Amino acid sequence: MKLLEVFLTSVSMLQTPLQFQVFPSWWFSLLETVLNAAYAITIRGYLLIVLIGLMLYMTGLCDELGKILVVGGVGIYFVGPYLVSLLATVAGIEPITLESATSAWLKVFAMSDSELIALIVTLAEVLAAICCVAGAIMYLVPSSNELKSRGQSLIVRALILAPVLVFFQVSPWI
Repeated sequence: MKLLEVFLTSVSMLQTPLQFQVFPSWWFSLLETVLNAAYAITIRGYLLIVLIGLMLYMTGLCDELGKILVVGGVGIYFVGPYLVSLLATVAGIEPITLESATSAWLKVFAMSDSELIALIVTLAEVLAAICCVAGAIMYLVPSSNELKSRGQSLIVRALILAPVLVFFQVSPWI
């Protein structure tokens, strides 16, 4: 019986509107900026996450994190826009548009998405060249089988990333 009273009291408290302001006035503008930036990341920034994951996988520093970032980037691409739109609807802010997401992206990152992707692709190309050279040195210098296999692994991983980098270099002209 006591549990029923507690339940009925809590239901009646939920049904009465609160007479005071729960959130400060700046909260909704901050929430709108955060959700717009999250929407921009889901429609543009997923490529950055995938590229960084491929770069980590190529170096062999942290294979698991690289794989998680690649899968997470693909997952963000498919699920992210719907989730951010749902959160914006639940929060009661105005619907997120592509223009508001673009302005939030520029406000947060201070450069366009194409410039940021070009910067990451350039860094990935430098890293791929370093991995190829280091892998070739480790493979060709006869010291141990471990270095030979590690060098072969670095070369193969750099060659796996090479077609992706070529695509990003050629895609603006297609």
